[in-house]
Amino acid sequence: MAWFKRENKGIQTPTEEKKDIPRGLWYKSPTGKIVDTEELQANYYVSPEDDYHVRIGSREYFSIIFDNKFKELDKNLISKDPLRFVDNKKYTDRLKSAMEKTDLNDAIRTAVGKSMGKNIVIACMDFSFIGGSMGSVVGEKIARAIDYSM
Repeated sequence: MAWFKRENKGIQTPTEEKKDIPRGLWYKSPTGKIVDTEELQANYYVSPEDDYHVRIGSREYFSIIFDNKFKELDKNLISKDPLRFVDNKKYTDRLKSAMEKTDLNDAIRTAVGKSMGKNIVIACMDFSFIGGSMGSVVGEKIARAIDYSM
């Protein structure tokens, strides 16, 4: 005799009563290893199970490299579209959707702060913004970061 026998076949739980697991609790590496995200952060985004280096953005790099705090340089620089470029989408529309999706203004972030007590300037590309596409702002921010560091 079975301990539990389902009276009705199929799933009986209404959609509004289903429980969802919040996104981002675990990370699954390409080799299939499951890692707690807090453990992954503590290990500088390298999976302790298989030494897989997880792709991270500029926010994560800055949190690893800088001591406590940093100041972002030229945060409000944004690309223009002087060529009025269009492929499948207008470039201005592509920029706008990338800005909304990533909360970045361009594919690079530059910042100044301290690392191990020494002053540093970092320019970090962010692949999540149109695949790290290099527009005019990227070159300008790199040049300004160099000028700032000198």
